[in-house]
Amino acid sequence: MQTLVLNIGQVPVSIVPVKRAISLITTDKAIALENYNVTYRSANFTMFVPSVIKCTKSDYVPKHYTDILPFNRKNVYIRDGGRCMYCGRKVSLNDFTFDHVISRTAGGRTWWDNIVVSCFRCNGQKGHMHLNKYKRKLIHQPYIPRLSKAAPSHIVRRLAAEIPHETWVDYLYWNVILKST
Repeated sequence: MQTLVLNIGQVPVSIVPVKRAISLITTDKAIALENYNVTYRSANFTMFVPSVIKCTKSDYVPKHYTDILPFNRKNVYIRDGGRCMYCGRKVSLNDFTFDHVISRTAGGRTWWDNIVVSCFRCNGQKGHMHLNKYKRKLIHQPYIPRLSKAAPSHIVRRLAAEIPHETWVDYLYWNVILKST
């Protein structure tokens, strides 16, 4: 378990182990805003395990923000709704391929705006063909998904391959539907 740390202005600044979060709370350097449904017991006290804490004095603000999700297999799958963008068939996270809309041999790059989810059959049929020569059209054009607001880039990168705990979403900015650019 980990804890999301906010500064005094409630900007996400870090993710720390639960023991560190409990230490910050017991030394009055932070207060718990959200808790897991689990208790921590020590010889001296019992408390709910904090999932989100706010520092009481720190006004540290991260220097680098981003509103672009990291490019990875899971995020492309989520963007395309887990469906082949050629035939519309539902595919599992472990059972799909990336298709380069403009093939790599034609100079296409492996990035958000050139990659779509494809079933093995459609990807095999299309091969290195240019999109206008393939029998199927794209259900939707690939795009770079953006968060509704910028978030600290180190936290976005760290959470790129996992879904944040439900108590975190009000403090991170991906509790909304991703928008296209």
